[in-house]
Amino acid sequence: MKKINIIYWISTILICFVMGAGAVMDALATPDAVKMVHDQLGYPVYFVTFIGIAKILGTIAILIPGMPKLKEWAYAGFAFDLIGATYSGMAIGATIVQEAPMLIFMALLAVSYIYHRKRLAAKQTV
Repeated sequence: MKKINIIYWISTILICFVMGAGAVMDALATPDAVKMVHDQLGYPVYFVTFIGIAKILGTIAILIPGMPKLKEWAYAGFAFDLIGATYSGMAIGATIVQEAPMLIFMALLAVSYIYHRKRLAAKQTV
């Protein structure tokens, strides 16, 4: 159980840091966030703030104890966000090398989710 907890918390803190840092910039509609989401990807400006708030709520949901259904939704939301961001980047001509960080973040999210499920399973057998 100790190994499961260590892997879970390291991957979860890392993915929440990545998603949370971007979320704050998006929620505040910083010039860099608007430039990326609106100017480069072509999404409406209001989408920047919306996605930022959604990511903040997802980060909170994953980090607070309990509420397993809410965590499932947060993990799904992060997966949709990362997949959508990767697809959007590639749709405007980004290379796989430019999208490599997103693939790493998706792998990190998968590790966090898998070990979240393992923690739940271990708690049920105790």
